[in-house]
Amino acid sequence: MKGSLRERSPGHWAIILDNRDAQGKRKRVWHSFAGTKRQAQVECARLVAELRSGGAVDPNRITVAAFLDRFERDFVAINAGARTVERYRAALAHVRRHLGDNQLQKVRPADVAAVYATLSRSGLAPRSVQVVHRVLHRALGQAKTWASSATT
Repeated sequence: MKGSLRERSPGHWAIILDNRDAQGKRKRVWHSFAGTKRQAQVECARLVAELRSGGAVDPNRITVAAFLDRFERDFVAINAGARTVERYRAALAHVRRHLGDNQLQKVRPADVAAVYATLSRSGLAPRSVQVVHRVLHRALGQAKTWASSATT
């Protein structure tokens, strides 16, 4: 795997990563970067290392369930106490049940509202629905943070 740079305009770079998919076909991944050439080279090296280590995930293909697993493992387990981790897991189990198979990029506000309505109709207490909302809001905010740090 290797990476290359292409200057799009002064101070704006395209980082092109050559990779192979599961069938061995060549796949190019493009990232935009704003900064100096040296900064772009450092970012290119970081992205190549991340792809080699398997830490990079194609955000267009990840499911909600896969993201929530990563969120629990990489964020909740580190930033929350034991009881809070239990509450997060219980709340995220509802989300997994209703949205788990959907691609994360394709989840829309209407889908989330439908989950809340379904939970309310199924007899879940309003306070519990509110906890699900807060945990999902935190998870999606973290997804946005991770996505923006992966592209910059």
